[in-house]
Amino acid sequence: MPLLLALMITALVTTLGGALVVLVAAETAVSANHRDALEALYAADAGIERAIGDLRTLSAWQDVPGAAPAAAPPDFRDGAVAPGLADGTILDLARLTLERQAGSNAAYPPGADRPIWRLFAHAPIDRLLPAGAIRSPTYVVLWIADDVADGDGDPLRDANGVLVVRAEAFGLRGTRRRIEAAVAREEVPDESESDPAGEAGVQPNEVRMISWREVS
Repeated sequence: MPLLLALMITALVTTLGGALVVLVAAETAVSANHRDALEALYAADAGIERAIGDLRTLSAWQDVPGAAPAAAPPDFRDGAVAPGLADGTILDLARLTLERQAGSNAAYPPGADRPIWRLFAHAPIDRLLPAGAIRSPTYVVLWIADDVADGDGDPLRDANGVLVVRAEAFGLRGTRRRIEAAVAREEVPDESESDPAGEAGVQPNEVRMISWREVS
């Protein structure tokens, strides 16, 4: 009887220990996935902010929807056609662009102003941060399209100073977060440049965000 009791207690302790190991492993995986998801979300948002900063430096936006890649600075274009993530995942940028266009086409009916999405920039998030700031495996891809409401009949040319920017961040273990924002050029008075009549000059390169949303 003592031997049988000892075996039963040993089996019970072993079972409880195994359950605890499984529980800890599951909690660790959940925490890692949550961390990766937040990191990707913040990276996508950083990509949007960086795109706004790059657009702010352009003197005009009319040709940006039709020539988006040329508008991004070199440090936001790593030149990779199929960049690889740290876990070995390969991103097919051409396929991702087709998927973005297909999703947009499903949301907007056929018409002259239906958005045409152009790949704007793509690079590891590390490349957009100060040297040595942090290390992150997240990769950011951005697309730009003309605002469907400008009504000029040309989706490759901006007519109302409004563009739509979509950022997607890819992390480890299949993590993927998406943010879409509409940004507008805003002319603001420049007190340093006044005309002879005393009216303030115009500095036409200010940009404001008019909408922001995370998309599935």
